[in-house]
Amino acid sequence: MSISARDIMNRLAQTSDVLKEVSGEDRKKLQNVLLSCMKDLHNACSKNGIRYILAGGSALGAVRHKGFIPWDDDIDVLMLREDWERFKKVFQIILGDKYELEAPNYQDKDTKNVWGKMYLKGTRMIEIQDINMPYEKGAFIDIFIYDSVSDNPLIRFFDAKIIHFLNGVAGSQLLYKYPNSVIREFYGENTKSLLYYQIRRMLGFLFSIVSHKTLCDFIDKFQSRHSVSKVVTAPAGRKGYLGERMPIEEILPPVLVPFEDCKLYVANNVTQYLKLLYGRSEEHTSEL
Repeated sequence: MSISARDIMNRLAQTSDVLKEVSGEDRKKLQNVLLSCMKDLHNACSKNGIRYILAGGSALGAVRHKGFIPWDDDIDVLMLREDWERFKKVFQIILGDKYELEAPNYQDKDTKNVWGKMYLKGTRMIEIQDINMPYEKGAFIDIFIYDSVSDNPLIRFFDAKIIHFLNGVAGSQLLYKYPNSVIREFYGENTKSLLYYQIRRMLGFLFSIVSHKTLCDFIDKFQSRHSVSKVVTAPAGRKGYLGERMPIEEILPPVLVPFEDCKLYVANNVTQYLKLLYGRSEEHTSEL
């Protein structure tokens, strides 16, 4: 029996009444909704001098497909810390009528993650890990933050270890406090993953003395404590604290590129950014 995440999820979608395998038609509808959200975000940022770049698969899609990767069903963006803080301050004024923002250290609101999520009001979309959780649920754009890193390699090393551990604790708190049968069945596909799941829940129990919001707010402040430097990283990115370090001059100024029927921003040296994430130059991204 296959234990790949995709195969497990497809199998669970057939046996669970809370999971639904996304069809090509549904995915296209979702992409259209997300594109509309992204246009609103782009216009709001442009009018208020707030910089952003497309991140991860969204950046890859912009370069390789001039839009969404055909099977993609989300949009990710990155903001430098200074732009992110400005975005939080003006969000309610410029986008609050249509969207909700969930983020650490924002308006004393509870948050699930240590990064930002901009949700479209009036929509309903639940990620598997969010079942039973009390957080916002709807079509969303993930907003990750670029934070300055220390010039001292030893401090960078310990920052990476501490942030990795604290992020693991935050996720474990949610596994413990909001269990759901689908996640339990997913991890129960083999003994090793089930043991991992039980250890994570135990970790969540041990740290439940600290509220999830308090921990997320602390992580956000901890990873943003360094003075502005020439090198930044995305602590919550796919490659982790040390894996996503980028010189500022390779990010700024952002460059407009075609994306579906509009233009959106990518990193100034988007080739190097994609190589950092995917381990090869943009010329070879067609093989990914």
